[in-house]
Amino acid sequence: MTISITLVHGRIYIAAIALLLTLGLDAQVAVQDMRGLTREQIDSIVHPTVNAHGANVLRCEPTNFDLGTMSEEDAAVSRTFTLYNVSNKAVRIERVRTTCGCTSATFDNTAIAPGKKTQITLTYNPKNRPGTIDVDAFVYLADGGTQPMARLSLYGEVTDNDAWSHLPYTMGTLRVKRKEATMSELPTQGRPSLRILCANSGNKPLRLSAPMLPRYATFSTEPEVIAPGTEADLVITIDMSKLPKQHAPLRMPILIEGIGGRPSERTLYVTIEQ
Repeated sequence: MTISITLVHGRIYIAAIALLLTLGLDAQVAVQDMRGLTREQIDSIVHPTVNAHGANVLRCEPTNFDLGTMSEEDAAVSRTFTLYNVSNKAVRIERVRTTCGCTSATFDNTAIAPGKKTQITLTYNPKNRPGTIDVDAFVYLADGGTQPMARLSLYGEVTDNDAWSHLPYTMGTLRVKRKEATMSELPTQGRPSLRILCANSGNKPLRLSAPMLPRYATFSTEPEVIAPGTEADLVITIDMSKLPKQHAPLRMPILIEGIGGRPSERTLYVTIEQ
C-alpha cells in the first residue's frame, strides 16, 4: 500500500500512493494520522530526510524550477540543475530518485573533485497528468549513507484537455454526469423531477427524446434544444398518481433518441424507491 501527498493552495491532498509499509505503519491509519499535518511534517514521514550536512557537501543552483502552465499535449520538458562540490574531498553521485514516474533524471556519475561542478537534468512528461506538478528528485552519493544529500524540485500546473471532464459518460456527442440515478423519499402526490447535468460536445444542436417510457414518467431537456458546446439538464419527471404501488424499487431504463450509438450506450437507468 502506498501514499503520496501533494500541497495545493495551502491544502494537502492525497494524490497517489508512496511506500508506507517499509516504515512499519498501517497505511489506512497512517493516512488518517497525517490529516492536519504541515508539508514539512508529511515530508518527514513520506519522503526521505535530506542529510543535515548536505549543504556542506553539495550546493545546488537552482534547487527548483517553475514549469509554469502546460497542456497534456505538450512535449516533455527538461530542466538542468548545477551542483557544486563544496566539500574538501571528491564525491560521486550514485543515484537520483524522483517521486513520480512522470519525471526521469540523467546525470554524470564520475567523481566530482572539490570545487568542481556537475549537472543533473530532470525531464517531466505531462501526458495524462492533469493537475498540479509537484515532483521532487533526491540525490544520493556513493559512500554517503542512506540519506540523500540534496533535493531538487519541479512545480507548475498541467491543464486538462477535456473541457467536459466533469461529465465523464459519453453518449455519442452527449456528455452526462451520470448514467444511473436514484429517486427516493418521494412525495405521495405531485410530479417530482430528477435532473442530470449534460452537455453537447459536438458541433450540431441536439434535440433529445425518450419515447419508450412507462406512463408514469416523462423526459425532457432544459433547454429543449442543446446548442453545441453548451450544458443542459436532462429532466425525468414522475407522475405520482400513475406510479404503481409496490414495496420493491422500480428500475426504469430510459433510452435516449436523437444521439448516435448503440441502445446500451445511450440508456440511462433511474431507480425509484417508494
